[in-house]
Amino acid sequence: MDQLQQFLPYILNGAGGAVLAPLVASLLGGKGLGVIGNVIAGLVGGVGVGAGAQAAGLGNLLGGDTNAIMGYVQDLLEGGVGGGVLGAVLGFMKGKTPAS
Repeated sequence: MDQLQQFLPYILNGAGGAVLAPLVASLLGGKGLGVIGNVIAGLVGGVGVGAGAQAAGLGNLLGGDTNAIMGYVQDLLEGGVGGGVLGAVLGFMKGKTPAS
């Protein structure tokens, strides 16, 4: 159980990014990397922002030490931010157009 608690923040970061990146990319009208590629990019972006926030000492902004649920919410939000940023970048990438 301790191993799961060690990796749970990163799992939640990845889940938040994997959900938000394809949504933002499609809302901006671009195909990006396709559905699977956008999900993978969002997962990577979410974990990256979560690890960066942890390294910067921002891992407890919502009171995760006293309330575990708020810590989990913060992990999802961090992942959503990373996935949303990458989703925005991917949204500006248009699908491949055939050569004229």
